Amino acid sequence: MPDHACRPSGRASCYSTRDPDLMKRTYFTLAFAISIFVATGRAWPTEIEDQLTELRQRVDALELENELLRQTGSVNDAQTQGRLIAQQTILVDEPAESEIEPQLADLEKELAATTADCPVCEEPKKDLSMSAAWNHGLELSTKDKAFRVHVGGRTQFDLGWFAVPDNVQDNINHPYENGADFRRARLRVDGTMYETIDWAAEYDFIAAVDVAGTHHTANAPTDLWITFKEVPWCGNVRIGNQKPAIGFEHLVSSRYLPFMERSYNQDAFYGGTYNGFWPGIACFDNWGYDDLGTWNLGLFKPTNNVYAANATDGDVAGVARLTHLLWYECDGASLLHIGGSAMTQTTVDRRIIFRARDAIRTGLSTDWPSPASTGTIAGDDIQWFNGELVAVDGPWTFQSEYLFSTMSDAAPIVGGVTMPSVGSVEYHGGYAQLLYFLTGEHDKYNKKTGAFDRLIPYRECHFRHGCFATGPGAWQVGARYNFLDLNDNTLNGGILHNATLGLNWYVNPNLKFQFDYMATHRDAPLAADLGDGWIHGWGTRMAYDF
Repeated sequence: MPDHACRPSGRASCYSTRDPDLMKRTYFTLAFAISIFVATGRAWPTEIEDQLTELRQRVDALELENELLRQTGSVNDAQTQGRLIAQQTILVDEPAESEIEPQLADLEKELAATTADCPVCEEPKKDLSMSAAWNHGLELSTKDKAFRVHVGGRTQFDLGWFAVPDNVQDNINHPYENGADFRRARLRVDGTMYETIDWAAEYDFIAAVDVAGTHHTANAPTDLWITFKEVPWCGNVRIGNQKPAIGFEHLVSSRYLPFMERSYNQDAFYGGTYNGFWPGIACFDNWGYDDLGTWNLGLFKPTNNVYAANATDGDVAGVARLTHLLWYECDGASLLHIGGSAMTQTTVDRRIIFRARDAIRTGLSTDWPSPASTGTIAGDDIQWFNGELVAVDGPWTFQSEYLFSTMSDAAPIVGGVTMPSVGSVEYHGGYAQLLYFLTGEHDKYNKKTGAFDRLIPYRECHFRHGCFATGPGAWQVGARYNFLDLNDNTLNGGILHNATLGLNWYVNPNLKFQFDYMATHRDAPLAADLGDGWIHGWGTRMAYDF
């Protein structure tokens, strides 16, 4: 009979002409061989050799069977079956079907056990469903916190009254005026994604800018960054618009300030014209036993506007900060913090202004008086050096800083023309403040940032049914001395001495009222003591954040 006459015409007919029992034995044999091959991946060398020998025998048997099938086209006749079984018996002692199944089960268990300790890069599918909660703002998060979204913002509404002598009012860039002002109005969305990436997007809707002599408010970015956590050798890497890590007070959020305004250092050196934020990259982490220290290194593009924009070639700034807790007890109820930071930067387009507004403000920054100001001057590189000393002892808090600034190749600008250089100029400023909680709380220190964080009153105050209930909130009193010296080498901007008294009522962790009194003595850089005198101010703020 021709060979083609014995071949099935199709795959279905091919399977239908074979002995079912023999085919079942064949499939079990193949499965058994594959299982042995997989299981030997983690076996000892002697076991691998034995099992490979057996595997080769079984593969030879299967190849013989296939060859017989190709030659005969059918295994229905008894003679062919006999030949096949005889050949299989010669090559290997084939176990019965009932013996193969338990062996396969045992091999699967062994395989699972040997691979249990193997590193697995592909994680199981996460449960990404989110639940909502109040965490000082609306927060949505997965159960494991690998994904988190917080929606919030802050609003600060100020009122101010001033008593200023005429000679000061007549010899200053803008007069002091009583008024009302929304000091800050920001919206913020921040969170975590994929467990190791933090992010934040915050905009200030009332930052003031001066465009061609016309004053405007701007939708200015503040925190606009992502942070990669658990980075080897670095810890955390933050990219985007952020605060350069210089100074303790600078890194404390405006939500948690004990006075309505920061010290003169903030306005004169690291924040006045650019809102305290620069675009750049920073690496930071904790160091030392029990994370008692912090370090931060950053590289930035310096700007002189609130839009985080600078298109000038060559402008760059480097910042470094190192802090340490000499002691830290009772979850921060008793601590002593020391720190130092330094920054070197180029001036933006070789132009800069050193100026400071006062400790109470109730108007747009572009319209508010600057009792000390050098005006715009030319200069090259600037170096700043800042020291920090902070102590907490229960309800008492002492905080102080001092900053020294030097700029090379400084020159006055008169009528838009840069005059000859006068060499380097050196300015400096600092403050010391003492605060006390009448209700027994203590300032909350954040070991990750090396700065103060949100205060939680022991007993929040709630207004219900026409009366105050549950508690008084937290009450704090404080005093601060603050000075700034912008006089050096004929480029004089004046000298300020300021004393501020404050009373703060923290109704709850998200709402507070502040009441400040300030007295500022101005030593103006004018002939015949024009513009010198005492400036008095009273201010109050309602601040809430979420």
